[in-house]
Amino acid sequence: MAVSKEDINGLKTKFVDARTALVTMLGESDKTKQEGCRTTVKKLTGETLALFPKLIEKAKGTNVEAKLKDMKAAWDVFRNTRDNEVIPNFFAGKIAEAKAVGGGIQKERFAKISSMVDEIMGMV
Repeated sequence: MAVSKEDINGLKTKFVDARTALVTMLGESDKTKQEGCRTTVKKLTGETLALFPKLIEKAKGTNVEAKLKDMKAAWDVFRNTRDNEVIPNFFAGKIAEAKAVGGGIQKERFAKISSMVDEIMGMV
């Protein structure tokens, strides 16, 4: 069974929704809403982590497999920075630092991942 456009759209939706929740969190002053955003990011991250191996398996032996692996590697860098730097800094009160990384290198990384998604969409 091959990877479908719906599969890739599902992955893209998780990326976008998690990024939206993070950006919302960074602009939110209400602690309850901040925690809600963090919970959303964690939930979507777990779903994304579970989805990647399934998609890679579906794409086994195709050009899409290599592209998915590249995208997973790029996403891992993005995710690790977000989870180990941006979110902890934000909740430690280092909001300017969190926003600088979130709106700087992370924004660039997210754009790269988005273009990778679009490239894979053109392949399936």
